[in-house]
Amino acid sequence: MIADEEPLGWDTSAAAAAYQDRDMRLAEQLIFPRVLERLGRCTGPDRLALDVGCGTGAVAAQLAGAGEWTVQALDPSAGMLEIARADRPHPRIAYRLFDGRALPWLADDSVDAAVCCLVYCTDPDDDRLAALTREIRRVLRPGAPYVLADLNPAATGVPFSTLRHGEAGAVYRDGDTVPTLLRLRDGSTMTSATHYRSLGRYRSFLTGAGFPSPTVDLPTLPADGPAEDAPAESRTAPYMILTTHV
Repeated sequence: MIADEEPLGWDTSAAAAAYQDRDMRLAEQLIFPRVLERLGRCTGPDRLALDVGCGTGAVAAQLAGAGEWTVQALDPSAGMLEIARADRPHPRIAYRLFDGRALPWLADDSVDAAVCCLVYCTDPDDDRLAALTREIRRVLRPGAPYVLADLNPAATGVPFSTLRHGEAGAVYRDGDTVPTLLRLRDGSTMTSATHYRSLGRYRSFLTGAGFPSPTVDLPTLPADGPAEDAPAESRTAPYMILTTHV
């Protein structure tokens, strides 16, 4: 990261264009398989899943390709959705712009599963996230899973192969803005603005919305070779995956 580089906000066209070229290898290895595993098998046709904060559509494409999920992929960034529609079209994915807070077109108890990946960390507004979590709880059917994947707050400052969330040695508190360095596929980097929240704050979003306290997964990669030569992601989890059910 260049010291005077201004972090990109996630709702900008520049961020959308840069995010299109993000190096997603760690997310593909550590998040995507576990999200699908936590959702469980799709037990019938036309089962509806929400991908809340879908970005450029990577998770939505996984859901649609994994079985018979019908996916509503939602994002407050028109730029992200434009890229998603162009790069990841699918007959069972409907991409939709929303305000990041409310799901008024969905009835109570009408959705079979919901996922939200790397979204809470991008929003500075706790009230908006609390409202969104309540809405997700409202629309999910009894027993339906909600899988929330995000940056691991215990891994700030760790230089992983494709990202670094915060500065090494810095101490962050709930609500602090954190510069996050993301590697792009061409080897260059972008700096985005994310927001630190402790695991306790994530739990409070869920339990405050009426969800049971979640299970927490901290996935790492297997180490190949001596421990001293292993990449950081084999020792520390870059991401956390929270799973709860209505």
